[in-house]
Amino acid sequence: MSLNFTVIVWLRLSIGGVYVLAFCRSSLKSKKYFIILLALAAIAGLGTHAAWSSNGLPRIDNKTLARLAQQHPVVVLFRHAERCDRSTNQCLSDKTGITVKGTQDARELGNAFSADIPDFDLYSSNTVRTIQSATWFSAGKKLTVDKRLLQCGNEIYSAIKDLQSKAPDKNIVIFTHNHCLTYIAKDKRDATFKPDYLDGLVMHVEKGKVYLDGEFVNH
Repeated sequence: MSLNFTVIVWLRLSIGGVYVLAFCRSSLKSKKYFIILLALAAIAGLGTHAAWSSNGLPRIDNKTLARLAQQHPVVVLFRHAERCDRSTNQCLSDKTGITVKGTQDARELGNAFSADIPDFDLYSSNTVRTIQSATWFSAGKKLTVDKRLLQCGNEIYSAIKDLQSKAPDKNIVIFTHNHCLTYIAKDKRDATFKPDYLDGLVMHVEKGKVYLDGEFVNH
């Protein structure tokens, strides 16, 4: 007897060290082979934890992000760098801004990011800490401040779609706030995401809808 079916299997592929879903349609001659295939799928699934954060979001590193950007423009949202008013580290200037350590961390992240994604439009919310973070991240790239990026309900999606529509072929980097990232992860993937400083999410816009691809991991 021949069985036609579709099996979803977790496979480890060499794409930036990330595991991806592979959809295999097969025609088998007996139930025996079907059972074997399911067993192999279960074994393969045991190794996928390294590609997923504990919160359930796929982990996307720099190289994988660059590959995604070749397929479609990406939108990367970062939480700002270390806050001055919640740290004993030296402040850069304004107490509502970031620390000196925060500037160093933002510059390091920006250098690594730009090495793989050199072309992007840069935005931030209208707070001192996000503006400073974006400025140090970009090392001179033009920054556009948009107060809508402080609003973290469904308004954030409207803002993202609007920014993307202005330059449909450009990648976008946005500096925003932890509650925005937490909201997006919960709303889009029912994931509990508690971002640390400079943690990020990767999204894209397709046919007027905003999709969450995963958590950005700087490696």
